[in-house]
Order: sequence, then C-alpha cells, then structure tokens
Amino acid sequence: MPRYKNRVLAAALCGALAHSAGVLAAPAASVPEASTPVALITAFYRDYFANEAAARKRYLDSGAFYSAGARKLLADNDFACRKVARGDDMCGYGADADRFLDAQDSDADLTLASSGFTARPVGANAVDVSFRVFPKAADSRRTMRYVVVREGGQWRVDDVLRPVKGVYTARNSMRQGILSEIAAISKAALDVADASSWVNTYVEEQQADRFARFVAFPVTVCVKQDACVPYAQDDARLPALVKTLHDIYFKAGAAQKGLPAIAAGKQGAGAPKEDSVVRSGPFDYTFRHGAWWLSRIDPQRASAPR
Repeated sequence: MPRYKNRVLAAALCGALAHSAGVLAAPAASVPEASTPVALITAFYRDYFANEAAARKRYLDSGAFYSAGARKLLADNDFACRKVARGDDMCGYGADADRFLDAQDSDADLTLASSGFTARPVGANAVDVSFRVFPKAADSRRTMRYVVVREGGQWRVDDVLRPVKGVYTARNSMRQGILSEIAAISKAALDVADASSWVNTYVEEQQADRFARFVAFPVTVCVKQDACVPYAQDDARLPALVKTLHDIYFKAGAAQKGLPAIAAGKQGAGAPKEDSVVRSGPFDYTFRHGAWWLSRIDPQRASAPR
C-alpha cells in the first residue's frame, strides 16, 4: 500500500506563516536567477518535492516566487481571513488543498522524476506543468499554467490557471479565486444574520473559543439583573458564560427553545452604518470596522428579538 501525505493542514499552516512572515517581502538573493520561466518553475518544483518546508521558506517567505502584485493580493486574502472571516469555513488560497499540487493527498516520497513532471513554455510569459501526485496512478495527473512577469530582472509568478475541460481561462485563476473569496468574506461580514447563525451554533455546541471570534472585547456582560461588567479577551469566565447560555437555551428541558435567529436583511439594505446595533435575545450585535460583533451579552434578557 503506497504511503501518502495529507496536504491540507500543512498547506494551511505553511500558507499562514508565509503570509505573515513575508508575503510582501523583497525577493531573496538565495534563489538563483532563472534564465527562463521554465527554469524558475522547474527549480521550484524540484525543491518543493525534495523538502516542502525549505522550499516554502526559500521561495515564498522570501518573496522570490510571486510578483509584487500577486504577493499583495495574497496578503489581502490573508488579512481578510484573519480579521473578518470568523466561521468554520476554510479560508485562504490553498487552505483546502496544496496549491502547488492541486490535491489534498500525495505520495509521501514524491520526486520530480517519479511524478513524471514536465514543464513547457507557452509563449513568452507562461509555463504549462504536468505531473502525477501518485506516480503509479494515471488518474492522479495534475496540470496547471503559471503566468509569469519580469520584475527586477527576474521571472516571477503573477497568476496560476487551472484548466476547465482542458481550457485555461482567467475565470479559473488564482487571482480570480482570491478576489471572489475576499468579496464573499466581505459580504458575509455585512450580514448580521450570518454572524448570529455562527454565534448560536457555538453556544449550542459550547465552543467558547469559536464563540469568542465574534466578540468585540472588552464586551459588556450582564451577570445578573442591573449588574453589567466588562469581559476581556482572556477572561477565564467566558467558557462559563457560554455554558450558561447553552443551559438557558439548549439544555434538555430548558424553558427557552433555542436562541432566536436573526432574519436575513435585518439590518436593512446596503452597508450598515458604523456603530449601528441589532438586538437578538441575549445579544447586542454592533457593526464596527466592516463586520458585526457581539458588544453586549445579557443572559437575563427575554429570548424574543426586539
């Protein structure tokens, strides 16, 4: 039975590190200048197959692989994922699979030779690559096109396209995928119903750490009638608060029958106004800095939205 490597977690973690460490860094001198686009892509894959972590550090963290424009777009994507996207959906280019192998799994001992790797030029500014993520499995072949630009006298990757029925189009490119994800993240952040849905789920499942993603700290918590205090982000009382809410709304035999849901469009059409508030059951949601946040939590409050 062939050994294989699951790429999802490694790709997501390494991608996050690359973004925070050097997405916008200047190209490193440790990567020799490639005479042609094919030479750049082939050298990268040779190093990537040999030692993925070292290749990420050498090419990605240093800024020696992507163009300045691509690095800026990746940084924007990373920022949106870290600061705005707060649900459980995988976020970020390459978070759900290895972006360079276009796969979640691959042979653990993959090499340039065993993969059957080929790279051929397409005009002056593109390279088509082909390889198998499992050397003995014909149906594991991957193909993609790297679009390159010349920056500072060196070739850099400006976009990556994947074929749809054998045809490469910008609609199925790295750039378009990132822009679409950022747009979707931004749209969700404007929807208080989306925030409410996640919060209710995390209360029901008693997931205090995920509940905290939607909290604007310091948050006002009314521990008893007419007694409200601020909770800081590292407040040890937060898990107990989430358990209290769970017991009120979701515990078997509870008087309440689940947390009230906010209907889509509750905040009205268009972008919400800064500091506008929507109240639902024990929660006040306040719109700040482009997203809805829990600003007040009052377990004593009636469950019906007001």
